[in-house]
Amino acid sequence: MKHIAIIGECMIELNGKPFGSMHQTFGGDTLNAAVYLSRGCEANSKPDKVKVSYVTALGNDPISTGMLTRWEDEGISTDLVLRDEIRTPGLYLIQLDDQGERTFLYWRNQSAARYLL
Repeated sequence: MKHIAIIGECMIELNGKPFGSMHQTFGGDTLNAAVYLSRGCEANSKPDKVKVSYVTALGNDPISTGMLTRWEDEGISTDLVLRDEIRTPGLYLIQLDDQGERTFLYWRNQSAARYLL
């Protein structure tokens, strides 16, 4: 079995209109790559399956645990994820204006991944 490990930081994502309803999810370039790689390997599975792992650090909070569950549902191994008892994942906000333009704001200086990776 081949094994691909992707290293990076996944953050909590909030998106919506300023001072309006927000939708919570999570994201990040490296996680997106792991998800699409896992889906592609699953769709093209052969006897020599590829294991996809995501290497990061998360907190020990309910949102971090939810992230792990969702990644495992996507077929991503979480065996290499570190857990920090004090810190939580970073956060970013995507605000949409009336013309559909996006503004990104980040709060990630104290994230678990910043300290443990």
